[in-house]
Amino acid sequence: MVEANAGAANLTQVFKTYCGKETTLDGKSFAKLVKDNKLIDKKLTATDVDLIFAKVKDKAARRITFAQFQKGLEHVATKKGTDVAAVIEKVGASKGPVLAGTKAQANKFHDDKSLYTGVHAKGGPSTVDTDKISDLSQIANRGDADVRGTALEEHEEVKADPQQFVVEETKAAPKKAVVKKTVPKKTEESKAAPADSIDEVFKKFSAGAKEIDGKTFAKFAKDTKLINKALTTTDIDLIFAKVKAKTSRKITFAEFKSALELIAVKRKETKEETIEKILSTGGPVFAGTKAQANKFHDDKSLYTGVHGKGGPSTVDTDKITDLSQIADRTGSDVRGIKK
Repeated sequence: MVEANAGAANLTQVFKTYCGKETTLDGKSFAKLVKDNKLIDKKLTATDVDLIFAKVKDKAARRITFAQFQKGLEHVATKKGTDVAAVIEKVGASKGPVLAGTKAQANKFHDDKSLYTGVHAKGGPSTVDTDKISDLSQIANRGDADVRGTALEEHEEVKADPQQFVVEETKAAPKKAVVKKTVPKKTEESKAAPADSIDEVFKKFSAGAKEIDGKTFAKFAKDTKLINKALTTTDIDLIFAKVKAKTSRKITFAEFKSALELIAVKRKETKEETIEKILSTGGPVFAGTKAQANKFHDDKSLYTGVHGKGGPSTVDTDKITDLSQIADRTGSDVRGIKK
């Protein structure tokens, strides 16, 4: 056990000071105690202090008792290579935890009260003056008022017998469903005249080319109204993939005619019936959205200004219509002086 000396008399008090409200000491406070007493050096590092604390504490505990604290100081002395009594005397002479903080810089406008101005020069605003308005309640009327804020007159409270009143139940009218009307967009379709042959239909869809791709073939099936429950858009893609060459992405007119045979089989009709339906369509169908009427654009009698006279002209020779009419484009030196 540690021998008694002059500093050991205050060791218990120092231990309690670092424990605070607790009766035992945790690892953080033990490390601060060693640091505050300047025991940390090259021989005793902060890691050594943590290891000493772990060595003296119980296995499942997180704090140490005073007896374990004394053993910890013995390990500290051993690690530093000094006498135990010297370590105990140094810790016993401690005045408690060292608290450090940042000190604010001097500010003459705050520290020198002779520089105060206004109400602060007179001691600052007061909140206890009874002859002055210091609270909103001194000027605000907190009495009862109606929904418009008009003060209500005080009346004697009259208690009514609840049996004198008849309570009627009213059913709220059901809310009417709001139906938003959507204005359908007007679309126009340009239909081609009936064709005389399949070759003519092929050329119209291919725009004169000798081959058509899968996208054009799908549009052909849609525009000629070949798509139905028996022949879907997926079937059209499969037929196109079946008739085209293995490495090609387009089909020729001969492959196109082979595809018509497969379409007829899928639609469960003869090839002649399928061709007749295609010829009646004639060619591609182009659809677009028609703009709504706008009287300020469509009715020229409503035009104003220069537009009412036919609009501005770009062919007037007696007026400036181009920068070249006022700019001198003849040769000059680097300073802009004419040669």
